[in-house]
Amino acid sequence: MGWNPYNAFNSSFNDTLIRQHVDIIVNQGYLAAGYRYINLDDGWQASERTKDNRLSFNSSKFPFGIKDLADYVHRNGLLFGIYSDAGIQTCGGLPGSLDYEDIDVQTFVDWDIDYLKYDNCNEQRRPEQERYKKMGDALNSATAGKNKTIYYNICEWGTSNPWLWGPGVGHSWRTTPDIIAFWPSIISIIDSQVRLTEYGGPERGWNDPDMLVLGFERIPYDEQVTHYAFWAALKAPLILGCDLRKVDDKIKALILNDDIISVNQDPLGLSICQVYYKTDNDISFDIWTGPLDDGYVAILFNRGIESKSITLDFKNHCRLDGTIEVYDLVNQLSNGNYANNYTAVDIPKHGVEFIKLIGGNNFDDDRPCLNYS
Repeated sequence: MGWNPYNAFNSSFNDTLIRQHVDIIVNQGYLAAGYRYINLDDGWQASERTKDNRLSFNSSKFPFGIKDLADYVHRNGLLFGIYSDAGIQTCGGLPGSLDYEDIDVQTFVDWDIDYLKYDNCNEQRRPEQERYKKMGDALNSATAGKNKTIYYNICEWGTSNPWLWGPGVGHSWRTTPDIIAFWPSIISIIDSQVRLTEYGGPERGWNDPDMLVLGFERIPYDEQVTHYAFWAALKAPLILGCDLRKVDDKIKALILNDDIISVNQDPLGLSICQVYYKTDNDISFDIWTGPLDDGYVAILFNRGIESKSITLDFKNHCRLDGTIEVYDLVNQLSNGNYANNYTAVDIPKHGVEFIKLIGGNNFDDDRPCLNYS
């Protein structure tokens, strides 16, 4: 969980902006909620390597250097991340780390970096697994025997099925192209995760459907709720990308909702999966469910453009029976106790009912996930 400037600022960020966001995250409840990483993206670098082939920083943007900024982040109780690329140049045309893995990792260690986002531009047609493993090996070698882990995000956009080879190489892997802050991008990414939910988990690593686009005014509130609910329940990394100086109170309350965050951080670490899907003329909806350490979670998702009531069948969709309390995770209140099923009434277009099921009995460990293989 953390923040990255790219979605709001692209490469137009600097030392002042990052420190402003550090202060906001520490002082306005984001750190207390779990948002701990401050991650730079493409654009922090100088245009050329130094004479000894080291990466350096853009001194106009970062006049005090990256180490000084990292120290500021750490003094405030946060963790600090950086960006590079598994190619000869980054996506923005700055020096990449391909064939400079060892020396660049040593630079990152010298700067006390905690997280690496490793992109996939200008790759010289060299295989993804080769390039990403080489950086992973360099990170492991440089931190071996030290009380230090650098979280490694394999940002290769899902092009070579990194969910199959990413475990043991990195901690998370991008499963999609870059997210864009509008509904077609959000729903496209949700759909792309249907076949991938089994591949993430505590013993493997995490599917990463890209950063959050919460806090962008052009996205209606109900769609932002849907976006956040899915990323939380898919157990995706939660990396904010908005301008936190401009977030209104309603969206801030959504971001800091501790019930939603608790689903994402649930120690069981299992993703929801799609258990029901229907599309018929104007009616289009689906149901996703998954186990929690202390219950079950469900998303009743109205894909359509008119409001829709959706019924969750405890037996068929969750493998639960008995009396079950239905807790509304977004509004943070109990909807009461139910037996057999629960109907969410008038879910708005593109909206969800995001609920936690408490109690009941799990009578079958075989989850009812739809099989698309």
